[in-house]
Parts: sequence; C-alpha cells; structure tokens
Amino acid sequence: MSIQNIKVGKSVRYRWYFRRVIEGHEIRRTKLLPAGTTRATANSLAAKWDADMYAGLNRVRGVKVTIGDCVRAHIVAEAENWKDAHKRIKILEKWAPEYAFQNALDLHDWSRKFIGYLRATQDHQGEPKRPLVNGTIKNILSYLRAAIRYAHMIGLVNVDQTARMVIPPANNARYNYPTRRQMLTIARACKNRQVRAAIRIAFYSGMRRGEILNAEVTDLGFFLRATKNGHARIVPIHPRIAVLARHLAFSISMSQFEKAWIRARTIAGYTQTRFHDFRHSSASEMINAGYDLRTVGEVLGHLSLSSTQRYTHLEVARLAKAVAQIGKKRDTTAPSVH
Repeated sequence: MSIQNIKVGKSVRYRWYFRRVIEGHEIRRTKLLPAGTTRATANSLAAKWDADMYAGLNRVRGVKVTIGDCVRAHIVAEAENWKDAHKRIKILEKWAPEYAFQNALDLHDWSRKFIGYLRATQDHQGEPKRPLVNGTIKNILSYLRAAIRYAHMIGLVNVDQTARMVIPPANNARYNYPTRRQMLTIARACKNRQVRAAIRIAFYSGMRRGEILNAEVTDLGFFLRATKNGHARIVPIHPRIAVLARHLAFSISMSQFEKAWIRARTIAGYTQTRFHDFRHSSASEMINAGYDLRTVGEVLGHLSLSSTQRYTHLEVARLAKAVAQIGKKRDTTAPSVH
C-alpha cells in the first residue's frame, strides 16, 4: 500500500509515499495530504500519483510496468469498493510470485504458462500441489485482467494487452460422487492416521479440507470459525464419526496431507477422485434421503441457493423415482373404488 497513517500533533493524517529501486537507484517520493482528507480520497490520489510516477519513469528510463505494479495500484484505489476484497486480495497475494515481475505488455505466452502451472500437480520444487479447475483459474486471471485494465485506464500502462490473455472456459461440470464403499476403500489404503480420519469426516459432514483441519469440536457439532464465505457455522457430527472427531487433533501440514492423500487414492485405484468430491458425496446422500436443496445448502455453508443448484439434477432424479411410483399396484386385495 502507498498510503500511510501518521500522527501529526493530536490528529491522524494520511501520507502518500512512492519507493522503487531501478537499475540500482532508489526512487523515493512522499507527500503529506491535507487534514480532513478521507481514506477514499487518499487512495484515489495515491493511485493517480503512482501512475504519474510510473509514467514518468517509463518515459525517462524505459522501465517496464509489471503485473505486480498494476495489482498494487488497483488494490490501493479500488479495494474498498470490492464486496469480496478480503478473498480477492488473499488470492492475489497467494499467486503474486507467479506474476509480480511479469511485463504487463507481454501477456499471451505468460498466461499460457501460468495456466499450465495452476493445473499442475507439483509446484516448482517438485512438491505435490492441488491442481486447479478452469473456474478457479478463470477467476484468478480475471482479477489480474481487471488490474491491468485499471492500470491502462489511469495511464500506468500505455496499451491494454489483456485481449491477448488466454482465459480457459469455466465449464467445470464434474459429477463425481464417491460412494461410501469407495470412500472406505481409499481410507483403508491411507497410511496416515490424520488423513484417513479426514477422509471419513469429509464424507459424513460435507466439510472442505481446510474446514476439517481447523474445526473446533463442541457439544453442538463442528464449529467452523473461518469459512470460505466468511461466516461461521456449525456442522452436526454424524454418529459414525463422533468418537473419531472428539479424540483426534489435526497437526498435519498441507504438503504432508497432499502426499498422503494422493498416495492413498492411487493405491485404491481412484486416481481421478479429488478430496473435494466427498463434499459432493455428502450432498448426494442427503438429497437421495429426501432433504431439499435449501437444507443441503445450509449444511454445506452456501450463502445462496444458487451455489447449491449444481445438485438440482440429483433432486430431479429422486423426484422422478417418486413420480414413477404413481399408479403402481401395491395390494391386489384392495377393494376397487367406483
């Protein structure tokens, strides 16, 4: 961020600062904003002054503007207006090493390589990592594209090259619902006690992996303080995992978890199964038992029914079975109705 809070006497004011090292030379600029300036105004001014500085440096030194520069400028000026600011910034920070120093005018080949890395099952050090699906990849690239377009709008980059970015289609329709038998087969193949327990908990709760590892066990159920949608919730504990849930504390790292999980599903013969698929299995089991989409969505922690609509086909299939029973003869001794 290029805005600082500083104390002047008894009041707090905003100060803009710019710092960048170019060809071994440090470029610094700073400016104290007038008293009474709001945070929104300060951010807007900072974005403009940052753009002016970059534009000047580009003309004088021919310095390239990176995607990282664009993202920083976008966050400073617009983050307060984003409804999903916390989520977006967290995602941008996570993948910053992959784009921070990439030229914002050279996007085609870079975006193809970036997509390949996001889909890969190993990181740059050869350690296992979770491959991302097209929808998630599209969201990440959309955030970066928006930042570059903003940078072009304020004059930070001379040409908008975002049309050259490769954006994958977000068709992530996957109908993989591991059965209880498949879940148990993978769990039995797992040598790590904590991962084995997480597999069973995932199937019987519908919780995400991160939620399982951080859940607090209470008398009411699993208490999830931090969730994907930002709202705490409680997930009732299924009787089949009650003892397991109350006597197991998770201390495994994500990399250890991923290694054990990939090894277990490979040994079990289900190499295409994702850990997240057990969440779909939970939804399937509840719907097939007769529970409506709204109830299923509440268990899974969906903020809106639209997130649960992906399971509509399951509910329709259940209703179709019910409709098929209409008119079937149940008791041949029943009296006829005239």
